[in-house]
Amino acid sequence: MFLIAEDCTRDRQAGIAAETNDPLGARLAELAAVLALRKPELDLDDVARLLEVLADRHFTTSAEPPIELPSAAIANTWLMPAAAPPVLAELAAGMARSQTIRLVNFHATPRYREAEFRRQIEALSHAFEPVTPANFAEAMEGRWSHERPGLMPALFEGYRDNLDVMLPILEEFGFTGWLFVPSGFLNVPAEEQRGYAAQHTLHLPAVDEYPGERYALSWDEARDIVRRGHAFACHTRSHFEVTPDTSREVLENEIIAAKIEMERELGTRIESFCWLEGAELGVNPEADDMLRQAGFRYLFSNFKVQKLQ
Repeated sequence: MFLIAEDCTRDRQAGIAAETNDPLGARLAELAAVLALRKPELDLDDVARLLEVLADRHFTTSAEPPIELPSAAIANTWLMPAAAPPVLAELAAGMARSQTIRLVNFHATPRYREAEFRRQIEALSHAFEPVTPANFAEAMEGRWSHERPGLMPALFEGYRDNLDVMLPILEEFGFTGWLFVPSGFLNVPAEEQRGYAAQHTLHLPAVDEYPGERYALSWDEARDIVRRGHAFACHTRSHFEVTPDTSREVLENEIIAAKIEMERELGTRIESFCWLEGAELGVNPEADDMLRQAGFRYLFSNFKVQKLQ
């Protein structure tokens, strides 16, 4: 998927074509049209779900030959047909005006899908440059020094199989992993982790590959991941979804306590934050202020990376 580096959009023009033969854009518009039969007014949450369907059907197939990347995944813009719903046209216009950060999102990465993950990352390695903490900061300033576009593999939730299965694959092909972790999950005793996951929207794979054992990363493992050159971001403390009326007490736990905990345990600065369900700035102004006061520099949402400082 694409995330718009919102602060880089001001001085660029849209340049969206009225008609396009971009097959991936056309397919997304078709899926949106089907959903619109049941829900005429689509919002960005609906688009996020449509992109999940698109990715599942076009990017995670286990069939041979290896995955071929459509041109829209590499280009700076994702062109939409003229008949596309307004919410898709708005998203495409934002990408045309802005520097875009390309993400591939993963959650649990079980061993039984290892061959599929490896094919996908190998295919991506032929088209994309790794996004690192250093060049990510450059991209957010509107600069990108590489010929190929950048890719950020994002690993959500702090699952142990990210370390056992996915990180070795990323390292093999030269990518930096970006781990978005709810810090409290790593503190839960092993025997309580499955119950905690069920209560906090942390979805475990259908096959339990660690029966009776710890399913989350340990802090020791997380520190080793940092030493290996990968990056961590804060995904709240308890895998929390912010709302307009979330109390200050809860916000302090999900923002401030989470940042203090992660930085203390990892021994490194944590500059990026992401809410459950990817809320952007404006949902809760008090939360926005607290993110800035805590020292976070970037907020990741479903379709934007927003600068906080």
